[in-house]
Amino acid sequence: MVVTGQIETSQAESQILHSSSRALFRFWETMRAERAAPHRALLDLKQVAGLLADLFILERDRPRHGYRWRLAGTRICELYRRELTGSDVFAGWDNFERETMRRLLDGVAGRLQPAVMRLRLHTSLGQTIGAELIALPLQPQDGTGIQVFGGLFPFRDISGLDYDAIGLRELTSARVIWTEPLPGDSLIPSGAGFRPFQVIRGGLG
Repeated sequence: MVVTGQIETSQAESQILHSSSRALFRFWETMRAERAAPHRALLDLKQVAGLLADLFILERDRPRHGYRWRLAGTRICELYRRELTGSDVFAGWDNFERETMRRLLDGVAGRLQPAVMRLRLHTSLGQTIGAELIALPLQPQDGTGIQVFGGLFPFRDISGLDYDAIGLRELTSARVIWTEPLPGDSLIPSGAGFRPFQVIRGGLG
C-alpha cells in the first residue's frame, strides 16, 4: 500500500524514518526561514557536509513530463551502480509508480510542499535495499522556476554488496509534508492550494 497525504510540520520528523533525512529536513527548514523555499545561494552545505554524497538536485523535463537528475551525489550513483546526472529519474520504474512519483515531485516543484518516499530496490544479485528519498523545493540560482533538492538514503550499508545494477524498483510509501510559508510569499502561485492524494493500492506497506 502506498499512502500519500498531508502531514503537519510539527509531525513531519516522526514520519521521516532515516536520521539523515531528518537532518536534511531540519537544515532545509532553517535555510528557508519562513519562506516556501530557500534560495540555492543561501544553502550553506558545510552544515551538512557528511550528507553531500547522498544529495541530489532534480529539474523538470517538461517535454517528457518527467524529471532528470541535474546533480546526483556519488553515493547515489554508487547505489544505482551508474552515473545518474542528466538521466531520467523514472528510468526503470513501472508506469503506475512513475506516475505516482511524478505527482509527488510536481507537488514539490509546483505547490512547494516537501515529500518523503520510501523505496525498495532489488539488485542484480537478488539483494533488497530499502531507502528513503526526501524531496524539498529549492529556488535555483538563476531565479527561474523551482528545482527539487533532496537526499536518497539507504537503510543498510551497501559498501559490501557486490552487484552490477538495480533491477526491480518498488515505491512502498509516499507522503507530502505540509509546510506553511508567510502569508503573501511571492513564491506561492495565486490561488494555489494543496490537494491531498488518495490512498493508492499497490506495492508493500
